[in-house]
Amino acid sequence: MAGELRNPIKATPEEMTKRMRKLKVIYDLPKIDLGDDKAVEDRIEYYFTYSIEQGLKPTIEGLALAIGISRNTLWEWETGKSRGLLGSSRGDMIKKAKEYISFLMSEFVMNGEINPITWIFYAKNYFGMKDVQEHTFNPTSALGEQIPLDDLRKLADQHSREYIVDVDSTDI
Repeated sequence: MAGELRNPIKATPEEMTKRMRKLKVIYDLPKIDLGDDKAVEDRIEYYFTYSIEQGLKPTIEGLALAIGISRNTLWEWETGKSRGLLGSSRGDMIKKAKEYISFLMSEFVMNGEINPITWIFYAKNYFGMKDVQEHTFNPTSALGEQIPLDDLRKLADQHSREYIVDVDSTDI
């Protein structure tokens, strides 16, 4: 029927109920001491083990929910923008957990079990991957005269893309 809204979720109500029950276990986990690296590590391990046992695909969102933090806090821990305690190893824990999720998702993609568009979204938004195009500029004009390096940098700055100016000459 024209103009009728369609449900974007393709699961049946029974499938939704079953999945929601599995995911609610993660939602209902008791809070942990976020200042305790061992408690964080144990919760990450629990999340992956539970995902294996229940046949769930681990996600960044699920990882953050299992720990009891936001995705933003997860990112801050990973990048070192926020550290719990001096000498904390949680940044390394989060990096390793995200590498596992990335590895798992890439395996699913390579086996045709995850839509490549989904992988591209995750790769760019959660795993720091990006499309890169390489451009080479020759530091001479069409007339064969040398173009100063500063002029090349100005030209690169005028464009919205990132350019790497690689100079092989010792004369510049």
